[in-house]
Amino acid sequence: MLSDFTPWVLMFVASATIAAFAQLLLKKSALEKHDSVLREYLNWKVIVGYGLMFVGMLLGVIGYGKGVQVKSGSVTESIGIVEVAVLSAIFFHEKLTKKKVLGIALILIGIVVFNIA
Repeated sequence: MLSDFTPWVLMFVASATIAAFAQLLLKKSALEKHDSVLREYLNWKVIVGYGLMFVGMLLGVIGYGKGVQVKSGSVTESIGIVEVAVLSAIFFHEKLTKKKVLGIALILIGIVVFNIA
């Protein structure tokens, strides 16, 4: 609910954004040709990507520890799905199909309805 909003909820937004950029790095690495299987998994994009995932997870845990209710945190983190779709369209020139746009709209509507109810 909007009354449940605290500055700690912003940690979940930051967490989702960090995770979205981590996913972009991991995808970028997956799309590249590597010299060996070892290089495929041990390169800077993969290491930084998983490091960012850890930071994002840590922010979420801290937010919950500071009193953010589970219902607020989980709804706020769902914005990450929207961010990944939009960032993939920007950086990888992936098409935002009708189904993706519909999915994004449903997520955003769900967040609004959840916060109004």
